[in-house]
Amino acid sequence: MNNTGFSKGDILVPKVENMTAWSVIACDQFTSQPKYWHDVETFVKTKPSTFNMIVPEINFDSEDLDQHIASVNRAMRTYLRRHLFYEVNDYIYTRRVLSNGKIRHGLIGLVDLEQYEFHPASRTTVRATEGVIQNRIEPRLLARDLSPMEVSHTMLLIDDRENTIFPFLEDGLEQMQPLYSFDLMKDSGSISGYLVTPQQSDRIDIALTALATQEAMKEKYGITDKGIFVYAVGDGNNSLATAKLHYENLKRTLSPQKLKNHPARYTMAEIVNLHDNSFDFEPINRVVFGVDTLNFLHQLSKVHHISFSPMEGQQYFDCIIGDETKRIWIADPTSNVVTGTVQNFIDHYIRNFSGKVDYVHGEAIVRQLAAQVDNIGILFPSIPKESLFETILIDGILPRKTFSMGQAGDKRFYLECRKIKP
Repeated sequence: MNNTGFSKGDILVPKVENMTAWSVIACDQFTSQPKYWHDVETFVKTKPSTFNMIVPEINFDSEDLDQHIASVNRAMRTYLRRHLFYEVNDYIYTRRVLSNGKIRHGLIGLVDLEQYEFHPASRTTVRATEGVIQNRIEPRLLARDLSPMEVSHTMLLIDDRENTIFPFLEDGLEQMQPLYSFDLMKDSGSISGYLVTPQQSDRIDIALTALATQEAMKEKYGITDKGIFVYAVGDGNNSLATAKLHYENLKRTLSPQKLKNHPARYTMAEIVNLHDNSFDFEPINRVVFGVDTLNFLHQLSKVHHISFSPMEGQQYFDCIIGDETKRIWIADPTSNVVTGTVQNFIDHYIRNFSGKVDYVHGEAIVRQLAAQVDNIGILFPSIPKESLFETILIDGILPRKTFSMGQAGDKRFYLECRKIKP
């Protein structure tokens, strides 16, 4: 056991015949592509699946959201009643083969929500990297308040420059108990999971503890007055914030005795080394729907000093209208990163005129959507992943939906579960 904010715990592993149908992608993916989710539903049909345990974000604004949430909770209780899981009590080592053939190494355990905050001035060991989106948290919180268990797509990053964990796990693979190995749906690669041994678990705890020292902070960042920062949320900022709010609400209603060791104090996540060579950060782009495109550009020129010619050292982005792409430089940014500057303007424009924004992974779908009338696509440059921890320490959290750990199809899929009610 360690006290860094991430540790081993009780995890439910599914025992179903069709694991490919069981495991589905994170709910916040493909939010402008209803066909993806229709294909998932068609593939799953009546098979046991985490698809029945989540509400995809594409349905967050639907009129039958309450019924969808009720259906999610019925499915969870049914799966528990049918004993579709067995419980393991340690870390799970994962080997995810991505769509490009590279292997991403991960470790599943539990986040202590007492050691996590999503506020910009956080000094906790587990910290948000991006601003949360309130209207994406509310439906999640409604569902979690009623749920007997959780599924998770949250991924945490560790800045383990010496790579002190995953090589020895890879070398010790034959000592572990295999838990699952299968192909993921829709050409998203494959995944295998293994229960680590007690000896490996102890070694993991020692390595994580070594990352959580003032000496490590000073050596890596030259910073000693920002608290100990070990885990940065790579994916699932809104989901982790939801788990925190659910737990804080419980704290107001339960006695200290009932709260002690309450399972909702913890939430499941997977950690990945920032320096894993299987992935780079991808920008999360924007599509603004239902706007007067000429007025959008006119208002942008009124709010900011912009140029269509290169301005050295200034923020820039690509604006797509129809089949035309314009690169725009901004001389008077309102954020440290171009994502924040542009998002601030989009928020301003929608408040004063019209439109709806969506957060889109990948260039191709942005161009496809921007080709439609009254839509604007926005492509951002990538953020170097090596600077993430230092940026968070110095500047606080990034603007919402700034970066993504790879392409949409390579996101973490829902798979393991965990009870969050006694």
